[in-house]
Amino acid sequence: MAIIQSFGALQSMTTPAPTWNQNGSSVSLYGSQSQAYAEIYRTQPNVRICIDFLARNIAQLGLHIFRRVSDTDRIRLSDHELARWLGKPNPTTRRYRLIETLMGDLGLYFNAFWLKVRYLDAAGRPAIGLVRLPPADMTVEGSLLPTHYTWTQNGRRKEFALSEVVHFNGYNPLNPFMGLSPLETLRRILAEEAAAGDHREMFWRNAGRMEGVIEQTKDAPPWTQPQQDQFRERWQEFSAGGAKVGMTAVLPKGMTLRPWSFSAKDSEYTQGGKLRREVCAAAYHIPQPMVGILDHATFSNIREQHKHLYQDTLGPWLEMIQQEIEGQLLIECEDQRDVYTEFNIAAKLSGSFEEQASSLQVLVGRPMMTPNEGRARLNLPSVADDPTADQLAGQQGGPAASPEAAAPDAARAKYYSPDDDEPTARADVAAVIDATRERQRVRLAKVPLVERPAVFDGDSERWTRELATDLLPLVRDLAVAQRLARAANAETQTRLEGEAFHARLDALEGKVDTPPAMPTSPPPINLAFTVPDKSNAKTVTFRRDAQGAVVGADVREVA
Repeated sequence: MAIIQSFGALQSMTTPAPTWNQNGSSVSLYGSQSQAYAEIYRTQPNVRICIDFLARNIAQLGLHIFRRVSDTDRIRLSDHELARWLGKPNPTTRRYRLIETLMGDLGLYFNAFWLKVRYLDAAGRPAIGLVRLPPADMTVEGSLLPTHYTWTQNGRRKEFALSEVVHFNGYNPLNPFMGLSPLETLRRILAEEAAAGDHREMFWRNAGRMEGVIEQTKDAPPWTQPQQDQFRERWQEFSAGGAKVGMTAVLPKGMTLRPWSFSAKDSEYTQGGKLRREVCAAAYHIPQPMVGILDHATFSNIREQHKHLYQDTLGPWLEMIQQEIEGQLLIECEDQRDVYTEFNIAAKLSGSFEEQASSLQVLVGRPMMTPNEGRARLNLPSVADDPTADQLAGQQGGPAASPEAAAPDAARAKYYSPDDDEPTARADVAAVIDATRERQRVRLAKVPLVERPAVFDGDSERWTRELATDLLPLVRDLAVAQRLARAANAETQTRLEGEAFHARLDALEGKVDTPPAMPTSPPPINLAFTVPDKSNAKTVTFRRDAQGAVVGADVREVA
């Protein structure tokens, strides 16, 4: 079997595919009527609404350049050459318009092209300008892989190497080089919309009158041809609108008008138009409320669909654009090490200013802006003669409003210092610890006394975490709160172990009813040991039955 070892050899083994030139590409509608993609965008509101929605929302996002420093750190490269190229692609285009036209072409053709224009900037550095090439004028030629691009304009052809064009395209099962326009999939919906629009236009041109048939009784005398022509001309003049709009027709004797068409209600004109918009929105994966379909919209689901928009609707578009820019433009830059592009989608998902301020204040626990920073947001001049205008104010209300707020280290020392005699501070901490121990007591009350140390030790991390959380508002330092919690729980653990030991000892000292000792019972067992916290030793004598099982014990103190 032959092995193909290069892309060139692979190309030579492939039968050249017919090129697909989108010049003059159109969608066939009802009958022999057809419309070019650009004409459909111009005349069909549903298509334009969806494409403009995508183009404007993606163009609004900032496209930033970053360098990855580590898995958890990165720096933004505002002066990177790629940022300069995208920020000002050519003398008459800016980044917003560049991305807007890019998404417009992708939404309409599922293809977009940028021509690279190489030049030297003001500093004498090699630079690249970007100019949009109309997809309707472009042809991609090749077989399995593209070989070059051809731009046809006014009958003249210009070929470009692959390195001179940035090409964005979608999937097409029939052509590996050019994306398949969504309009091809929407052909029947677009044809229905065009036919409905034409019918509605003719209806209003006819002064809103219904279509019908004029009938004549069978016993009426026949009309001559001139009489028929004269009646037809007068009727068409009357029904064409103009000055006779709103007037009533008077038919000759023996004639009646019978309606011949459905009304707008019967033909479901409004519901049909809504359905066509829903299908167009679905084809572009846009949530219905975003394109004006508010039948089932509520405040809560609108907020969720806003997140869905930037995560699921725009997310794949953004990822595709980022990868193509990195693969076709970033490779032209001198600085490529760990550099990547990213749309600033976080700015759209961060919520309103009030939501951000509220959530950050909860996390930080104090104001986050100085007075001068707040005045700057309102375009007011800064206060220069007040040094506190550039300082963060203390928390308003709550524990931090105490005089110790200005000296947090001293305040923390007040809460946990063992040498502090301040009764209020110590009482606050003691009250929190006592409340936690009460919860622990209720929890352990269901456990036998001798098993409580093991159960408490198994939940020690949870108890420490809960107590530290309760202490944090008082000490205002997580490390201090955790140290206090561990110390308090260690004391509880020691107390539980002592209680369990004495419980075992009390069980041994208790009176146990035993049957009379058998003559053949084994001799008693003598054991001497010292009980903690007691100065005297004790001698314990265990009693056993005939089978050798311990059935009781006698305890005597030894001086």
